Amino acid sequence: MIGHLAGERESPREARRLSDAPATGLPRPSASGPGASAASASAARDVASVVVRVVDGDTVELRRSGSLVRVRLLGVDAPEVGSCFARDSTARLRELLPTGSAVRVEYDTEPKDRYGRHLLYVWNARGVFVNEALARGGHAVAGLHPPNRARHPQIAAAADAARRAGAGLWSGCASSPAPRPASSPAPRPPDAPAAPAGLPPGPPAGVPDVDCSDLDGPVWVGDADPHRLDRDGDGIGCDSR
Repeated sequence: MIGHLAGERESPREARRLSDAPATGLPRPSASGPGASAASASAARDVASVVVRVVDGDTVELRRSGSLVRVRLLGVDAPEVGSCFARDSTARLRELLPTGSAVRVEYDTEPKDRYGRHLLYVWNARGVFVNEALARGGHAVAGLHPPNRARHPQIAAAADAARRAGAGLWSGCASSPAPRPASSPAPRPPDAPAAPAGLPPGPPAGVPDVDCSDLDGPVWVGDADPHRLDRDGDGIGCDSR
């Protein structure tokens, strides 16, 4: 059942409010106070989104009412592009979300990340909860993205089952990726070389799952490259996409 957390039912008033929601743009959560996370997820269902393309194992682009939006799947972290099992994860997401297919989505508490990506739970045209399916098949690990946690227990349980079964990346890689904690960026060494003039710094270590497709151009990473953006070791990330 899409759009409801366990044990919740829509009241007639809530059903009317949802049916009267505007048909343009992706919906935004409006609940506040105790239980706001769950209520927001239930209320923020999208009914007319179409898959444009899969970017990587946990990032897709959707089109709704003529608008193109980039979506970061909530609750999962797929391997970074270029790392072990990344291609398998991307291929699996393309199977779950074929180009041109319709999907339904939910927001949680926070609608977007710092890069402007919409943070969503996604169900495909067959009703499969895509975020959970990626974790259950071992194509991604569970990752908590505070304050979005409404469906984390469900996704984490699926990831734990995959780990116990040795599914996907849990047996396909020498060392499986762990969810990245939301922590403060690690300090740069005092003798780290300075960034070239005009080159912006790369994303800090505390930001989950960033790759070159999320950035506008090259960034300076120096010796610290937590997202593995520097392919040629010159201290500049995403300069050879």
